[in-house]
Amino acid sequence: MASNFLPSVEPDTGNCKLHNEYDIQSCVLAGISVLLGTAVCFYGYRLFKLVLFLVGFLVVFCFTYVLCQEYLTEKLSGRSFEYRHQIFLGISAAVGLIAGLLTVCIFYVGLFALGATMGWFVGLAFLPLLYKHSEYLSEHNWLPYVILCAFAIAGGILILCIQKVIIVISTSFSGAFWCVNGIDYYVENGRVLYYSVSVLYGHYKKSALPHCWYTWVVLGLIPVMFIAGLVVQFCKTAKNSDHREAYGRSSRNLYTATPMQEFSDQRPILTDYD
Repeated sequence: MASNFLPSVEPDTGNCKLHNEYDIQSCVLAGISVLLGTAVCFYGYRLFKLVLFLVGFLVVFCFTYVLCQEYLTEKLSGRSFEYRHQIFLGISAAVGLIAGLLTVCIFYVGLFALGATMGWFVGLAFLPLLYKHSEYLSEHNWLPYVILCAFAIAGGILILCIQKVIIVISTSFSGAFWCVNGIDYYVENGRVLYYSVSVLYGHYKKSALPHCWYTWVVLGLIPVMFIAGLVVQFCKTAKNSDHREAYGRSSRNLYTATPMQEFSDQRPILTDYD
């Protein structure tokens, strides 16, 4: 959550002393990330439409910002170059807003995007297992993106087939990831996000793993919060509710279903519900 959107790729310092620098913009974004992440983690299924909007907005926002930095920076000059980050943020926010509205309005597009986001994160967790081939992957940097896209497509298809369970799992994990990244900005200026980006760029060596205890504590918050979100949603916030009701697709028998049936889709995915 640095000013330039992505953290600087620098190794850990040896003394484990914090040398943080903060700015108002990043502090506000981190605070919003903590609040939204907590809400999505524990109430994601109840806030289904909000989650769809956030997924569409954030994914396209990040993608657009990276593209702007990559291809528009060299074309700017003068004051426009000086305020390039604000310009890129404005463009990304506008495109992200359109994408967020599309994911809310088009049910299956939003659902697929939510599952694909979960699959992408699972792929990021899988890539470090390939550290023995890190040199090859670094030389062929397109390969990690192919692997991540495969995971994303698999996640999107899976959520279309098993809606409620995967929605709960994906919202719990995504919420935990967003919240912990917000916390991590205040702790050590986004080290968790730095490792996510490092993995994407083919840095899988064990020597690159964090060695400071507080980094591991922050990283450990992700699975802890994820499990807590699953328990809360399955046992409390996601019970007796159906995400399809907002689109006029609710199952008639949802409220009389057994606990096992409640978290399984009772009709074919491509059937319109009365």
